[in-house]
Amino acid sequence: MLLLKRFYIVLNLSVLLFCFLSVLLSEETQFIPPAASSTSTTPIPAANLTVNLTAAVNTTIPIGTADPVLGNRIARISNQLREIPKDAEQIWREYDITPYTKGRKFTEGSQPEQTIVDWILRQTGTKVWHTAPFGILTVEPDKLYVYNTKNVQLAVADIVDRFLHPSFANESYSIRIVSLSRPDWLVRGHQYLQPIPILSSGVQGWVLEKEGRNLLLQELSKRNDFKEITSQHLIPNGAAHRIAAKQQRRYLRDVQPNPATANGYAEDWVTIDEGYDVTFVPLAVMDGWRTDAIIKLEITKIDKMIPLQIDAPTTTNLRQRIEIESPQVAKFNLDEQIRWPKEKILLLDLGTIPLPNLKQTTESGSVLTGITKNLSATKRANVLLMIERINTQNQTQIPTVIGNNNMYWNSKR
Repeated sequence: MLLLKRFYIVLNLSVLLFCFLSVLLSEETQFIPPAASSTSTTPIPAANLTVNLTAAVNTTIPIGTADPVLGNRIARISNQLREIPKDAEQIWREYDITPYTKGRKFTEGSQPEQTIVDWILRQTGTKVWHTAPFGILTVEPDKLYVYNTKNVQLAVADIVDRFLHPSFANESYSIRIVSLSRPDWLVRGHQYLQPIPILSSGVQGWVLEKEGRNLLLQELSKRNDFKEITSQHLIPNGAAHRIAAKQQRRYLRDVQPNPATANGYAEDWVTIDEGYDVTFVPLAVMDGWRTDAIIKLEITKIDKMIPLQIDAPTTTNLRQRIEIESPQVAKFNLDEQIRWPKEKILLLDLGTIPLPNLKQTTESGSVLTGITKNLSATKRANVLLMIERINTQNQTQIPTVIGNNNMYWNSKR
């Protein structure tokens, strides 16, 4: 009897061991060993290596596109041309802009069609064209192509009409920039000025009658510190006019050890542009009695160069020192769009700002009268900018009553 019990126990243990081994064998058959490594010495492209490594981490994540033109990319790319989205009821329009681009005289190398696009982007905002709903804005010298909603198309059509309107084709404007050493001119000139809102900090704006303009200039011209920087006339309506005066200042910025050079150090010479750049774009409003103007001004002035002595020892000269320079730079920027009645003169006081002593050139290459040497030692000057329409042909009747506070309007980019 005892022998029978022992046999029964051994039999059960054998069955359990057999079942356990069967389970282990079944799990091993499910394991897929990795592919044998290749003995080839051909290098694997970095792009392929990145994809393979990423795929080894998680094969369920789709990895980019093998594009025939763009190559292997992380992004999933489609080259299937699908129907243009019109979920916001967008409409397609082509604007013929040749009456403006071909019917006016522009300086060589200018792109008048780009002026239209710049104005559209400023009025509508860039977000309208780069986010949903889907939109298109592109231009060539003859046509402007627009795909967007009805409201955006209406805004674009209004802007294009202002560039193409035949009544505004002969309108011209002048811009005059003067400087004084002190802003106390306002004490005597305040009586001629009517203030308008200006968004740029530190800048004041007014309009004044032509008679008041003449009296103000007579007052200013009597001052010893009155200097006329530039006076530009016959700037056509809708044309971008640029006045630029810049010169490069070269200086030693840094030195780094380099045994191949004569003094044992490589010199890092760089340049910095000093000067100013004015862009003026006048554009008449469709009501015929107001004008918009985009005014951009950038000024960079080097107040002084600060010398620094840098230790640059070598095996032959342990006490060698090289002088480098650090520029102390003053900057001023203005970017506004201002609207005012075109029969009046617009006057902007830019404040007391840095003003370099440079010669000026226009886009045509002609040299203008620069700031006189009397200002060369002055780090700051009070700058006034005066804009007016200089012709009065076909002038629209000015309304006697202006409501809804629409006489003046401006925006700052």
